[in-house]
Amino acid sequence: MHIRDARGRKVTQLDPVMMHLLHRHDAIEAEALRAIAEDVGPAYTRASRIATWTLFILGAAGVVALLVRAYLFRGGLDTVGKILTAVNIICLALVVFGLWAGARKLRFGRVRRIMLAHRRCPHCGYDLNGLPGDEKHGATVCPECGCAWKVKEQGPRD
Repeated sequence: MHIRDARGRKVTQLDPVMMHLLHRHDAIEAEALRAIAEDVGPAYTRASRIATWTLFILGAAGVVALLVRAYLFRGGLDTVGKILTAVNIICLALVVFGLWAGARKLRFGRVRRIMLAHRRCPHCGYDLNGLPGDEKHGATVCPECGCAWKVKEQGPRD
């Protein structure tokens, strides 16, 4: 997933939950990574399960409605019926994709906020404690990757 730093540069973001699950402690030490992953929480929460099942039920209802429509017109759909059926399928796919993309964007925004609260660079995981802010952008520049982030004065566990 790509995010933007304080300068507006587009950069990739680390996923601390996956790093914790895979025991990848090369960018962030184990204890700090565990704390960040606990704050982020599981990617598949109760709200995610409810949304997934709601989308599944709505999608299944849409498919059943299209099948019933096809059965009722089993002699053949006219051109308008075929166009409407195609539009229905395309709209259903666009709604599902839009909800998935929105949920993903919200999650990565949350991960970025939590990593900055722990004073970690969301791009490379570098510890930003004790680094001065840049006067030009009002952000802390990571010496490891060069990304600029607006971080709070104190981390949650300092």
